[in-house]
This record gives sequence, structure tokens and C-alpha cells, in this order.
Amino acid sequence: MRILEVVHQFLPRYVGGTEIYVASLASALRDRGHEVELFAGGESEGRALWEGIPLTTVPGGLRGSNGPAAGFAATFRNPATERAFLAGLQRFRPDVIHFHHLQGLSGRLPGMARGRASTCFTLHDYWFRCPTSQLLDHRGRVCQGPAMGVNCTQCAAQRLGGGLWGIPLLATAPVFAWRERAVLKAIAGCDRLIAPSEFLADMAAQHGLPPAKLRVMDFGSPELALSRQQWRPRPPGGRLRVAYIGSIHPSKGVDTLVKAAASVTPGSIEVKIGGNPEVVPEYSRKLRLAAAGLPVQFLGPLDRSAVAALLAETDVLCVPSRWYENSPLVVAEAFAMGVPVMASNIGALAEKVRDGVDGLLHPPGDSGALARLLQQAATQPGLLARLRDGIRPGLSRAQHEAAMEAVYAELCGRAAAGARTV
Repeated sequence: MRILEVVHQFLPRYVGGTEIYVASLASALRDRGHEVELFAGGESEGRALWEGIPLTTVPGGLRGSNGPAAGFAATFRNPATERAFLAGLQRFRPDVIHFHHLQGLSGRLPGMARGRASTCFTLHDYWFRCPTSQLLDHRGRVCQGPAMGVNCTQCAAQRLGGGLWGIPLLATAPVFAWRERAVLKAIAGCDRLIAPSEFLADMAAQHGLPPAKLRVMDFGSPELALSRQQWRPRPPGGRLRVAYIGSIHPSKGVDTLVKAAASVTPGSIEVKIGGNPEVVPEYSRKLRLAAAGLPVQFLGPLDRSAVAALLAETDVLCVPSRWYENSPLVVAEAFAMGVPVMASNIGALAEKVRDGVDGLLHPPGDSGALARLLQQAATQPGLLARLRDGIRPGLSRAQHEAAMEAVYAELCGRAAAGARTV
């Protein structure tokens, strides 16, 4: 099969769960003998090779080529991206196009692909409802949705500095409402929709995406350099080893973990935080100030081997997110290493982590509740061992990639049958 993977931004300039997933999928499909190409937003337009796979980039991506406003406008129309996309279709002639994210590219791409190839869309987050993808309002709280665009105008006003911006922006509420309808229509037109969790699939169906096209498929855990058998227990009498691995962003609730560390009995835990501090520099600066004098170490960005090495010396992973996580890669990685997870009781985290079985849940943003769980894990004999025993073998990334290959084959078979009928 000739397969085109489309994503809003890509490695090595942008590193996140979606980008890592797309890279893994593209490599696996190439290794399975398929012709694979990538189409992504970037700093400029051009063609290159990423690990031997042709990559077309266009100005765009998460923030758009000229900032958030341009990224929002691209939802409706982005002539440069659309021209490059159509040129790529005419040249490559894919059998299947798999859309992963269109933020900053163009919401019209799925419609342009219709009739040219079978199409698949993976819902990696909440972009189908929220222009910022995370369904968090301007106060950092879970948003209930656009509300005919009114909530979006309030969020936009705060991002522009607040004040009197909210009054004129109220007039743009119909534009935000139009944006939601346009995105839902574009995604709904694809032949197959993939959701990594039941939570996300249910929300998608409730807000307009066709249930008959939705399929829940967990992303699986990539094969790490280290395995569960190589996890190393802490020495007798040693501190509880706590880790956070992910984006250093307010939506991830890293500050909740730092505050919790301040409330735990001194000398009972140590915390290591891995992630890029330059994502939101001011937030990172405040975290370091809050962590002064605490047993908290900031490790900076971690590559895949460093993630494996850290998990091999971790007793519990914390995922204190404030937003509706979908299928965090790091949770699957921790479970693959046999490390229990403490997570916010929100979104798909409450689905991926079974409270009291393979991890422990706490209310999002509640540092006191998290501190009590950490204290419990540090002092209660046998708790972590019992949680480790409760971790069930998860889907591997290789198994997921084989399942995605089967989805592509199914779509191609359906298209071929339709062509024969015609």
C-alpha cells in the first residue's frame, strides 16, 4: 500500500506524544514493506528525508506560520498548505491517507482527499471541539466546550491580555461556533475514525462524530531499551523514588507534584522531573522557585533511552494532569516497566489507571491529596508491590501498528470493492 501520514508538526523540531507516535507508525509501516510518506507543518516549505522516509513540510503547525491567529484562520482555509497537499497527492497517489492533526495546516484537507484515497483520522486530543486542543479555559480549568463560541471568545480575550478585549471579541462568537462545525464536518467525512480511549470516543460521538465510524484502539507501549525484568528496587531504607516525565506545562499539573513534595515528611521521597523547561519558560521558572530546598531534581529533556533508564529506577510515576488526557505514552511506558502510576482522576487517566489495582488516583490540582498518596506509598509496607503485581500486560506498539495496518487494508479493500461495483 502507498500510505500518507499527515500531522500538524514533526520531529526533530517538535517532540511530543503525537509526533513520536507518527514517527513510530511510519517507520513500522515502511519496515513492513509499504511505501510511506509524511506531510507536516514546519518552519518552511520543502521536501526532505526523515530516516529514509520522504517528508514534505509546509509553513504551519501548532502555532501557524504567523502565530496563533494564523493557526486559527488555517482551520478554514490555508492556500499554501492546500496547494502543497494536492501536489503531493498527484505525485504520490496514496491508497490511504491517515490524518493525525490539522492544527495550523488546513481543515479542508480531508475533503480534498475524498475520492482520491481512503481516509482515516486519529483523535489525539480535543481539537475537534477546542481551538487550543486541550479543552482548558483561560483559568486553566476544564472547559465544557465552545458554548456557541462564547467560551472561546473569553479564552481568546485572556490570551490577548484580558481587559477590554472580551467585549469586542464577543462579536466573534459565531466564528468560533462556525469553526467547530467545520472541523466536525471535515473529520466526520473520513472513512474511519480512531480514538485511543473509550472516554474520547464517547465524547466524540456525543458531539457529532458518527459512532459507526469510531473505533477505540489503544496506542500500545513502544519497546523500550529496558524491560520490566530490569527494574531495580530501591535499597532498604531508601527514599521513595518519584518521577514525572512529560511536557513542563501548566496543563500537566507539574506544580501540583512540587507542592505535594513540600507536604510529605522530609527525607521520605525524592522527585525527578524530566521535560523541556523551554515550553513555557515562565512556568518552569516558578516551578524551580517553588522547588527550592525540596528533594526535587529537574532533569531537562529526555530521549527514549533516558526515559527507560529513569523508569528503571522509579518506584512510582506521577501524572497530575489538569486536562482530559487521552492515552499518555508515559503511562504505557511505566506499566511496561512495572512501575505503578499516581494520576489525576480525570478523562482517560481514570480509564488507563485502575485505582488501587495498578495505581492510585487523586482529584486534579489537589496537591494535598497527592501528598497523602505519596506519604502512603513511602510508609505503607507492601503497597507498591501489590500495585506492581496488579499491572496487566498491555498492548505493545508493534501489535497496535499491525492493527493499524489491518485498518488500512480494510479501507483499501472496501474502496476496491466500491470501484468494482461502479
